[in-house]
Amino acid sequence: MKTYDEMYDLIIKTATEDDRIRAATMEGSAVTPGAVRDGFSDFDITFFVSDIREFTADKNYMRKFGDILIMQTPDDWYMEPYDYNGKKRFAYLTQYKDGNRIDLTFIDVSEIGKQTDFNEPRTILINKDGFTELKEITSGDIFFIQKPSEFEFYNTVNEFRWVSNYATKGLCRHQFYYAKYSMEHLMMNMFMKMINWKVGIDNDFKVTTGSFSKYLRKYLTEDEMKRFEGIFAGGAYEDMWDKVFLMYDYFEDLSIYVADKLGFSLDLEESSNVREFMKKRYADNCEK
Repeated sequence: MKTYDEMYDLIIKTATEDDRIRAATMEGSAVTPGAVRDGFSDFDITFFVSDIREFTADKNYMRKFGDILIMQTPDDWYMEPYDYNGKKRFAYLTQYKDGNRIDLTFIDVSEIGKQTDFNEPRTILINKDGFTELKEITSGDIFFIQKPSEFEFYNTVNEFRWVSNYATKGLCRHQFYYAKYSMEHLMMNMFMKMINWKVGIDNDFKVTTGSFSKYLRKYLTEDEMKRFEGIFAGGAYEDMWDKVFLMYDYFEDLSIYVADKLGFSLDLEESSNVREFMKKRYADNCEK
């Protein structure tokens, strides 16, 4: 396996020696303050090129960096095929057999003006033509957890309670995937917003838990992390019933905390009524 430095040097060498590549930048975890960088980290690279069509037409281009395990081209999707005669941005997401991964985006230099709006952490690797539109960005503020408005908080609480009834309905009917989806997507999406707001409050809204909250463990106590891990259900219906109530109660505790810290109102009577409705469904359909 190429080391991080070896792959980095190969990327720089490739961009330097190819006259078609006029500039190169690096984004992602490698340049984001506080992000984890280890053997699983990706190289997020952008090449600004004189004619993007020369690169989109060359499906073997990414082989120059190693033996490909699997590659994806998200800009060329069956629902929205890429126009290979055009000059829109194009990305190759490539996992190599040796463990390295490069997400390489190509941007035609005719589109360089749009880079003035770029606001994510980025370092300039090469700038052969001195493009002033390319700026070094060292702050990761854009990824920080954002403080909610009271209306967003209300909608999140309301949605969580509402979709909780989808989960119990699915469990009563033994509609396995419907119930699972309701718990692990519909309810969980709202739950993750609330627990992230709690993290944001505790850290003055100057941190990020990363994409899909992958750094959440950094900001929870050991007991909090155990409680969080404990709300995920297995495949047995009884376990799913148990976990839907554990999730509901944890969400309420979090919403009380967030509401108190941010000065938001919270209807706990409605929460209690919804929970009692869920309990009645369980009693009518599952208790002997």
